Amino acid sequence: MNYRFINKLLSKSFTKFFPKTINRKLFRKYRIFFVPTDIKVLPINFYPVTTSLKLQEKLVNKFLENKKLINETSKRNLDKFLLEIFNQKSFSFFDVGGDNIDLYLYLSSKLNIKKYYISNFKEIIVIFDKLKLKFNYHNLQPVSQFVYPKNIDFVYFGSCIQYFKDYKSYLTEIIKNEPKYILFSGSSFFYDNIDSETVVVKQTNILPSTIFLYFFNYEKFINFFLIKGYKLVYKKKNMTNDLNYKNFYPMLNKLEYLDLMFEKK
Repeated sequence: MNYRFINKLLSKSFTKFFPKTINRKLFRKYRIFFVPTDIKVLPINFYPVTTSLKLQEKLVNKFLENKKLINETSKRNLDKFLLEIFNQKSFSFFDVGGDNIDLYLYLSSKLNIKKYYISNFKEIIVIFDKLKLKFNYHNLQPVSQFVYPKNIDFVYFGSCIQYFKDYKSYLTEIIKNEPKYILFSGSSFFYDNIDSETVVVKQTNILPSTIFLYFFNYEKFINFFLIKGYKLVYKKKNMTNDLNYKNFYPMLNKLEYLDLMFEKK
């Protein structure tokens, strides 16, 4: 199939005015999650904040009832993954881009987490601050977007690093504090031999919300961490979404949706 027309159509700015019914039909027919763009640097995105204090309190009550994770994470069985690393040892955890309280509650019930830092937009962090006070969550530490906690054992980027415009600067600040492990789940990587470190794409499975993100050059991403003193210790295809990348051919020939973890050398 020639995807040139549908790529061009979905890359246009007027897609934000499409009725949701049209967007759903287009997605069901073509299963296109992302389309290429001519943009070189990630533009400013305006992410819709869809949660509220009331919704988060409902998550708390629901978790208290069944003790189960309510919202699936982009890293399946994250609790078991962490248990293999730390066993019952105490460790600190930094959830970058976390937006639901049930992950904190679930991991805290399964693991010995001494400090659970969580970072996101100001509106979301305000909600977590209120939850911390109301429910007396001593080990929960909500922090603003550009605070880089020290003495962190494990940093978790749950399908979010691709939305950071200055991702290398952010990672550099994180790495300065020498966390033991850094895990990225649910990010797209290409293997094509091109000079660019990233390709900017438009996300189309969430229209009419217009969001742009990076696909990363796999080799250059790995080398960035090697230079910073980290080695790749885990690589696995992420199975939470069956992404279709066929519409990127021949621009990009091999793409994978991956989980990658780096360890301090």
